[in-house]
Amino acid sequence: MKKIIIHDFAGHPFAFELSKELSKKYKIYHLFFKNDYGPKAYFGNTVNKNLKILPLGKDIKYSKTNLIKRFFSDLIYGLEVSKNINKINPEIVLSGQCPTFAQQLIVNRCKKDKIKFIVWIQDFYCLAVKLILKKKNIFLSFVIYYIFKFFEKNQINFSSKIITISNKFNKQLKEWGVNNKKISFIANWGNVSQIKFNKKKNFKLTNHIFNKNKFRVIYTGTLAKKHNPNLLISLAESNSNIEFVIFGVGTGFDYIKSLNKIPKNLLLFKLQPFQKLNNILNTADLFIATLNKDANEFSVPSKILNYLCAGRPIILNAPRENLASKIIIQNNCGAIFKDKDIKKITNYINYLKKNKKTYRKISLNCRNFAIKNFDIKKISSKFDKIFQTS
Repeated sequence: MKKIIIHDFAGHPFAFELSKELSKKYKIYHLFFKNDYGPKAYFGNTVNKNLKILPLGKDIKYSKTNLIKRFFSDLIYGLEVSKNINKINPEIVLSGQCPTFAQQLIVNRCKKDKIKFIVWIQDFYCLAVKLILKKKNIFLSFVIYYIFKFFEKNQINFSSKIITISNKFNKQLKEWGVNNKKISFIANWGNVSQIKFNKKKNFKLTNHIFNKNKFRVIYTGTLAKKHNPNLLISLAESNSNIEFVIFGVGTGFDYIKSLNKIPKNLLLFKLQPFQKLNNILNTADLFIATLNKDANEFSVPSKILNYLCAGRPIILNAPRENLASKIIIQNNCGAIFKDKDIKKITNYINYLKKNKKTYRKISLNCRNFAIKNFDIKKISSKFDKIFQTS
């Protein structure tokens, strides 16, 4: 039986769902960074002789704000992944969402051991680095950007196959001289089999009860400052009769917590384990997500994909050309707004509160989109085909 490593740095639920499905045919080793603070899959109660779960880097204290510490942490983590690749000796390594210098050590190991390497591109790290350095006005920022670009470009060109989450990546890949025949497009997905389309019900979390009769707007997942936390504060201030709940983590979440005074109807809870997500999402009437104008047009946050699974209208603060925006617009799954559209968002919320028929139609649109596009058997068959031809 062929051995395959699926390395998902972030440890997202959808990537682990893929590993579970592929383990029906292959010996799968699922590797991820244990200390990444973002949303994680539930890895418990998984009994499968063909699936081994390896959380790595548990002793690494990772910093996303201190670039020097982050650089050395990436190297330490990359070495740990490299050692596991050498120990497992798989036929294929699929690696995604991995920092550039950690990825380079993974590539070096695959090259040395003659292992097929497949890169799963969720974003271009060098472009993100360029944006961060530009904002911080760091000396030699362009030199640092070109170093990241050099390594990332070489990693992609070394790959036997390339999986992208958007066809819009092709333009950048073409500029880097990548053979178009190596590229396969597979969109990200939500966990439609684990997140149900249920009626709203009461839910108790620690000492708080989420009453089903209270109209509620929910935000889940990473909330950085770039996600515009002030928008959520302003909406809560403008809608005192509506409960706004954030289940989050990140600099934006910490920022709201640090404020001396926030609206009483804005509730903050730390990011909850994935096994609680279904109940949490089903306490919502509406979902909200934000993407700042610097977000890449091919970025689709995983929170939106799971919002679709739960079948509730989505309020998205994002550029209209963003892929998430296009999904919502083209499938009538909610509405798109700009940063300062507080009044328009409020009017939209009140419209859906009053128009039950429209609300129900949009909710069904969300769930139907998820059912149609998030079938893990069909998705895994696309990965399988790539493995077969690598």
